[in-house]
Amino acid sequence: MNGNVFCFSTPSPHHPLKTWKSQNQGRNNIATRYNRQGVYFTPLSRTFRDEEGKNFWVEVEIVDRYRFPSGTQAPYNVTVSLLVPGNYQGEITIKHNQIFDRTGVHRIKLPTVGVRTAGTVSVEMVDRNGLYFSDEFSLTFHMHYYKLLKWLLVLPMLGVFGILMILRPQEDIPLPSFSRNTDL
Repeated sequence: MNGNVFCFSTPSPHHPLKTWKSQNQGRNNIATRYNRQGVYFTPLSRTFRDEEGKNFWVEVEIVDRYRFPSGTQAPYNVTVSLLVPGNYQGEITIKHNQIFDRTGVHRIKLPTVGVRTAGTVSVEMVDRNGLYFSDEFSLTFHMHYYKLLKWLLVLPMLGVFGILMILRPQEDIPLPSFSRNTDL
């Protein structure tokens, strides 16, 4: 690969298993993964978003059509990792391991981090033969909390203004004058 960057265009639709991030596709897999074998995040989970709260869900799809219909390479040892940069005070890598016996879409619950930061979610799968497959995407945590702060400042001010408009005196009262002219 010698550091050259090539940009190609194709009418073929995008699919995560069609991507080649390195020359040997991870640790030990040189074969194509699309319509064969692999693991990837579903498009619903892959969308860039800002996560808030205590937990969030990701959907992982396991594909195994390598020896179809004679059998699969199950069990699949799936590890979902949340990689957080250094400004988080807890563990930098939060891992969730699970063993699946069938292919298809699986939902996995991951904890969010309590600081305002960005992170990478990666999934790794090892089948019974030791073949390794992976996928990853990025997301942010608590980046848009300031939108709530804006409303916490504006709504009380609008409420007080509305109350003052409703409770204002209805008859015309002259404004007080503090001038020294007392000839009224």
